[in-house]
Amino acid sequence: MRLGMIMGLAFLVVLPVGSAFAVELTLSDALDIALHNTSRGSIIEGRLSVAQQTYQARRTNFYFPEVSINGELPAYSEVQDYRFYGGLAEKQLIQTTDLGFNSYIRAKQSLITGGELNITANLTRKDEEYPIAGQNSSLRDITETREEGFFRFELSQPLLQPSDAKNDLYNKSDDLGLARLTQLEQQAELKTEVVEAYMGVLRLSLAESLAADKLRSAQLQAGIDSSKFADGVISEEEYLESVSALLDAELARFEAETNAGEQRRQLALLLDIDPSREITVAEPQVDLELNEALRANYVSNWEQSVTVQRARYEYEKAERAAGYSASSHGLNGDLEVSYSFGRGTIDTDDQPDDPIKTNSWGVALNFTYPLWDGGASSAAVQASRLEAEQSRLEMVRAEKSARGEIINLVNRLDVSYRRLDIVRQQITLAKNRLDIAQSRLDDGQISELTFLESRISYLETKDKYLEELKTFLLNRIELDGTFVG
Repeated sequence: MRLGMIMGLAFLVVLPVGSAFAVELTLSDALDIALHNTSRGSIIEGRLSVAQQTYQARRTNFYFPEVSINGELPAYSEVQDYRFYGGLAEKQLIQTTDLGFNSYIRAKQSLITGGELNITANLTRKDEEYPIAGQNSSLRDITETREEGFFRFELSQPLLQPSDAKNDLYNKSDDLGLARLTQLEQQAELKTEVVEAYMGVLRLSLAESLAADKLRSAQLQAGIDSSKFADGVISEEEYLESVSALLDAELARFEAETNAGEQRRQLALLLDIDPSREITVAEPQVDLELNEALRANYVSNWEQSVTVQRARYEYEKAERAAGYSASSHGLNGDLEVSYSFGRGTIDTDDQPDDPIKTNSWGVALNFTYPLWDGGASSAAVQASRLEAEQSRLEMVRAEKSARGEIINLVNRLDVSYRRLDIVRQQITLAKNRLDIAQSRLDDGQISELTFLESRISYLETKDKYLEELKTFLLNRIELDGTFVG
């Protein structure tokens, strides 16, 4: 009974399950999908777009004003009171009603001088109903309608201090540059994950074939050992070792299929593809020849590295903040100029319209000089200068280390390229041996078991090549992601 069960396990073959909904992908396709057609790629691009829009909006305000329309719903009020009113000899119950409406258009313009200009066009209307005293202390209700419109111009210009508008514009420009660097880093990170998942699918697909060949080899060996055991050539212990190897091969085949399926689903999720769909991938080709000219180009462009550019942006922001803080705590002032003119009418029952003219202007020159604040101002200035100095030191450190880091990355890529070339030659030799073994198998000179040994050797060499190819691709992504495009 036990021998029959062992013999049954010895010839068990696990068949792969295919899918009619396969998606064929190249590495270039996968990277393009990840960067431009996935939710994660859209978020990465969207963050840069927000930074661009924010900077452009702030920059545009120096050429075109911000315009807004403001208003409110009509407000109604009714008041009753028992009091003296309008020369009455005695108290009476007085009731007044008001209905008001106000709206205005405002244009806000940042000036190149650092000041700000506000223009407001205002329209108001107010309806009032109230009593007035007539003859014999009698009251009669009067309806009064007041309509007014006016324009107001306000100019604010800082003196002896930096402009808030310009300071904000420069900061947003630096923020935009930092956002571009962040996008490059996040895209490189996404590319790395895609390459790892893509090459994982390739290697695990190869592992499936390798496990299938090893299983077939174990089956043949178990069959041979079964005959030997039946003829008394080998012991039961030797035969059981052969069967144990077969069971291990079956388990390895099952694990290879499971891992390959999980890896395909991981790649599908990374690319926002339905995980239930089958994915087939093609082996990427190496299209980069790492010659001396390319090496020199990488090294000579060290100043365009993301690390150096980020350190420079951070230093510029910190230096600007230090200067702004120092200027704000010294002698400073501002010039305020305003001009307003308006027209309107008052319409009252039984009386002609009364025109209203409202014109006003003003000029104010304000100065501030701090005398003593307990040292808070000097402490704030010193803190901002220390931040700027720290940013400068970090920038210098980044500039010193950038060249060495790029040389290391280039060397790693060069080593990967050379190892790829060596393994490629090994694959050629393994393929030649496999072709010879196939020819000898067809002629009946060798057994299938001997042929499988050559095929397993070829697949193992192929897996070694895919591992080196993955390392090369990751090193290239890291090196390319180091530079600002």
